[in-house]
Amino acid sequence: MAQERDGKPQVIPFDHGDIHDLTNSLGHGFQCLLYGGLYLPRSPPSKIKGGNQLENYKSIKAAQLNIDDVVVCAYPKCGSHWLFEVLGMLTTGSLHHRKSLLRDQMIDFIFKDGIESLPPPRLLATHLPLRMLPTQVAEKRLKCIQIRRNPKDACVSMYNNAKNMTYEGTFAEFTEAFLSGKLPYGSYHGYLTSWAAEVSPEQPVFYLYYEDMKVNPLKCLKDMARFLDLDVTDRFCKDVLEACSFKNLKEKEARDKQEGRYPDFWKKGSDASFYRKGEIGDWKNWFTVAENERFDQIWGEKMKDSGIKFTYSV
Repeated sequence: MAQERDGKPQVIPFDHGDIHDLTNSLGHGFQCLLYGGLYLPRSPPSKIKGGNQLENYKSIKAAQLNIDDVVVCAYPKCGSHWLFEVLGMLTTGSLHHRKSLLRDQMIDFIFKDGIESLPPPRLLATHLPLRMLPTQVAEKRLKCIQIRRNPKDACVSMYNNAKNMTYEGTFAEFTEAFLSGKLPYGSYHGYLTSWAAEVSPEQPVFYLYYEDMKVNPLKCLKDMARFLDLDVTDRFCKDVLEACSFKNLKEKEARDKQEGRYPDFWKKGSDASFYRKGEIGDWKNWFTVAENERFDQIWGEKMKDSGIKFTYSV
């Protein structure tokens, strides 16, 4: 496998856009497409609709949207799957789980043609920054809900997800990639700071914290319903929370797997799950004292002017 040279990723020509080799000196890491200044996941050619992944990413900007479409925005492993299920019930008024999976309505995976083929009103999701979303998100001022999670728990969750796919490095190696942005979707701090720089004051955005959803979920649901102009009762919100509890979503995921409707990108024989633990503070079981101090130093420097404060334990 090609390695970094002089600390810079090697570029590998590829029929569907140049691939940047982000592996470290041990050969551990990722190979990503580079588009719009952001590293993006590389998919096998057989799984790329239309045969050109880079062109598919570029097509997203021109997707036609409706004013009542809603977009869930988040960095990976910050609660997108959980929020998607909750909003699916909240926006339809139904306590039935959606038959469609998050990936079926993920802007990053379905691109322009897939977006436009979905029946309105659409509930869409994405890990992309605002500048890469359809221009009509801003033009029509679509409502966006961004879920944020403390970066240490997000890092741990992302590592466990990656190692069930192709990643073979240690947690310490992954943390370096997470902080430096040498992984799909770049760094978390880069995602947050670029969003702040790109979003217009006129764009309706609801900022939701994963930890608040864990500690005070009923208030979070009622606040989101108010943001979306939905008339819901406390009883309905409580029923939604029960239907979307960690236990029930794990069971739904198991049924989806049995029915063959789940992604096939996990390692063979892996017991991977999008719902691993769902806890606040699991990072304490992973970081050494030295790693935690280094993380705090780098994260604090990158985010010092952001005004964003996270909860790391309860």
